[in-house]
Amino acid sequence: MKYGFLFVIGAVACGGAQRRADEESLNFNCRDRRVSYIATKHLAGDELGVQMDCADAGPRIMRWKTDKQGNRVDETHAISPSDFDKTWKEIDGTGWENLKDCTNGTMEKRDPVYVFDVKDDQHQASFQCQTREVPYPYNDISDVLDLMAAQGHGQLGDDEPADAKALDKKDMQR
Repeated sequence: MKYGFLFVIGAVACGGAQRRADEESLNFNCRDRRVSYIATKHLAGDELGVQMDCADAGPRIMRWKTDKQGNRVDETHAISPSDFDKTWKEIDGTGWENLKDCTNGTMEKRDPVYVFDVKDDQHQASFQCQTREVPYPYNDISDVLDLMAAQGHGQLGDDEPADAKALDKKDMQR
């Protein structure tokens, strides 16, 4: 009897969550929103990037990294409409429609170049920043995308470059 009661409570809880997700999906308005950034010549790889969109396959987030040898690791996963809207609200708060190429980056030749693309059904903007650390307000876009992409997921790929592993191996042989 006790187990039957727990089953009923579990079924009601799961049904409520599914119903809430279904309602959320019905009320979601994509408005052709897409936001991404790509960093080239980054310390973590030759290219890394994150993109959040909703037009092609519903709300989703993609992230990828290409190492110096051209090996690519990527991941795509669906996100809830409420997570999409929450993330978009933070990005929208940057005033992305008015952002231009940054002038407050480190701008040194060896620094990574971050290219941002943001669009919705009314506006579209592209801008870039060459810098070691992404400055305000551009970091409000890259940071929130990174957080959403990593939510519930581990780090993308192996974080130690092959040349660093080779050095470790040499040190261990001494």
